[in-house]
Amino acid sequence: ELIALRSGGISLKNILPSPLMFLLGISAINFFISFYGISWGMDNFNSYLIDLAKKKARLSLKPGIFNREIRGFTIYPQRVDEEKGEIKNIFIEQKNVSGKNLIIISPKGYLKWDPENKILYFSIFNGKIYQGIKMQPTVLSFSRYDLKLDLKKVLKNIHIDSNDPKFMSFKNIKKHIQHISHNNKNYIELVEEMHKRIAIPLSCLILGFFSIPLGWLLEGMKKFYGSVIILFMFFVYYLLFALGKSLVEGGVLHPALGIWTPNVVFLFLTLFVFYIAEKEKIKLSTRD
Repeated sequence: ELIALRSGGISLKNILPSPLMFLLGISAINFFISFYGISWGMDNFNSYLIDLAKKKARLSLKPGIFNREIRGFTIYPQRVDEEKGEIKNIFIEQKNVSGKNLIIISPKGYLKWDPENKILYFSIFNGKIYQGIKMQPTVLSFSRYDLKLDLKKVLKNIHIDSNDPKFMSFKNIKKHIQHISHNNKNYIELVEEMHKRIAIPLSCLILGFFSIPLGWLLEGMKKFYGSVIILFMFFVYYLLFALGKSLVEGGVLHPALGIWTPNVVFLFLTLFVFYIAEKEKIKLSTRD
């Protein structure tokens, strides 16, 4: 096909509009995902996990059974009203950080969710807290006590962190950068993620353009060899990106330098290969 195009007077520049439109479309999709899609997906995933945590906590509270599904707690409800969400005659043993267990007894309580702070908790009323049962116990009375339940303990081995820069929207990343000190340990991570959100979608455009003149030069080779060479060059890009990312996280390079170096290198390579292909100074071939 390329020989026929060349015979008809069509050069490499003449075939660029079609792949350009395709690459711009792919890059636009990647920009949308990078700026909005990641945070949208994470918010929906977190909402699903939260609903799952609430259902699991509610279902595990069966009357007359000691429940140890939530790590750090042993919960025994005498009665559970699933329609009202009310729990009566509650016995709770909480493992304290200091190693001393707390015994909490309450006539009633409710399992509630705080959407603003993303906390699942027991709200129990008119109960007592016992500490130091073996020796002389300390007894505290309360009219209301909110017992926080860590979602990580409800959903074991599942990481929930909506404040991770990897899951933020681009707008929130920029907002956090403006209100955080440069000496803060999260500053580098935020700046790195901001540059990645722009550099990665642009890499689709750069690598796509790089493959066009390279494919033009490899016209005389068998398809297998040409594919291997192009995949190898993509692998080189990935190695440069991974190296830059590691150096940024190690504090050796500034995030902008570490993240953008692969794009800059391959942009110059693209221009160089395009020039060679357009002038047809080199022709690679494995055919006789």
